[in-house]
Amino acid sequence: MTNVTKKLVLSLVAVILTVIALGTTTFAWFTITNVASVQPFQAQVISDEGIEIAIGTGDPLALEWKTTLTTQDIYNYLDSVYGANGFRFNHVTSPDGRNFYGLGTGTTGNGTTEGYLSLPLHFRSDSTSEITWTQVILSGTQASFITRVGFTDSKGVDRAANSSLFVNPADAIRVSITGMVGGSTTTVAYENPVSSTNTVLGGLINADLRGDQEDVLGVPTYIGVDGAQNYFYRSNAILPGGIEAVNVVSTVDMITSTKILDMSSNQILIADAEYYGTVTVHIWFEGWDAEGYNALLGRIISLSLRFEG
Repeated sequence: MTNVTKKLVLSLVAVILTVIALGTTTFAWFTITNVASVQPFQAQVISDEGIEIAIGTGDPLALEWKTTLTTQDIYNYLDSVYGANGFRFNHVTSPDGRNFYGLGTGTTGNGTTEGYLSLPLHFRSDSTSEITWTQVILSGTQASFITRVGFTDSKGVDRAANSSLFVNPADAIRVSITGMVGGSTTTVAYENPVSSTNTVLGGLINADLRGDQEDVLGVPTYIGVDGAQNYFYRSNAILPGGIEAVNVVSTVDMITSTKILDMSSNQILIADAEYYGTVTVHIWFEGWDAEGYNALLGRIISLSLRFEG
């Protein structure tokens, strides 16, 4: 490796996640048979000369180190992990941005390894010892869908049955990056800020999302908080399991300069460089998000990440 730079600039450019509804039911939210798959996945990760990057697991010396990771490199990694069936999104939740659980299963125990995207990135350098996350752009194709029932949306607006509602699939996406900082495992999770189509869920600890009650045949019945939970209730006359004690990771809605990795020194024998370290990027649909409507399936999401060192 050449020792010619003191600054790392990495860009994960236009990670295009096209999500396609595979099921045929009219209401897909929380329905396991309705998941989403990554259709063409376009990505590129570049670095300045003097810093190399790799994707994968196992012995660092066995990885293919490059200054640029191409779309094909990332495809090859996904293929090695998910095989011929490919990767599929499902509605999951995470209390910490590292461990993931199916909705209604609680947030303790072994959890699930499916339904979310995990990208292990390795860095090595002879001149740079830390990595900072400096930018995220998370966007989606805004579109309208026809509500099959009347409900109250996340903005508190009453929507009539068979009316048009604008949604953006990026509003229910979470992105987290986990690395070692100061000798401790550190995770930073991001969600989009408030917009005309989005409310910020933020972090929740044992939160009750059952919402208000109304009289149903003489019985006080919880109807779910405004947004996707109320829509779920109006469509199914029940609420999803676990809604009375929800735990989700704390998030930020802006990234400027956040350290996410201190690379270890004296790593010549391990990684053929003075400094070496790894981060894991997780991308998932947060199932408890107020914007988590079934209409998100079939939409396109673009994610751009920038790192400096």
